[in-house]
Amino acid sequence: MPGTAEARLLFVFDPTREAIVLVAGGKAGVWNRWCHTAIPLAEERYAAYRAEMEREEQR
Repeated sequence: MPGTAEARLLFVFDPTREAIVLVAGGKAGVWNRWCHTAIPLAEERYAAYRAEMEREEQR
């Protein structure tokens, strides 16, 4: 349908129950190709987010 779009989001709820969007992208294209790059990127971003939260807690 023209003028519409679908998106993919990878998100997680952190320990404080906040939703954190880690990766987003359009649904155009092949899911397998997208997920093979997006999932490792999401994991990396969440690890960086948690490390930053831990540093802030130590201040």
